[in-house]
Amino acid sequence: MAAAASPRVGREDVAAYVARLAAEMVELARVADLHLLAYLADMTRLEAEQQVRLLRRTPQIGPAPQARDTRPPESR
Repeated sequence: MAAAASPRVGREDVAAYVARLAAEMVELARVADLHLLAYLADMTRLEAEQQVRLLRRTPQIGPAPQARDTRPPESR
């Protein structure tokens, strides 16, 4: 299920939201002793936080281009 991004929501906002959600998922997985899921959610959180830091350093010229085809180039 793909969600359509609102043009008013910036990439930094989305990355920060993903980081918050992933942090909650880490806690849920740890409470349930789902160690691999906790690890993967934590990796997601770390990557999202890194993206937030990168986006804060990068000047924003305009909205991010929307990908029409998400398949790898070799499978098109």
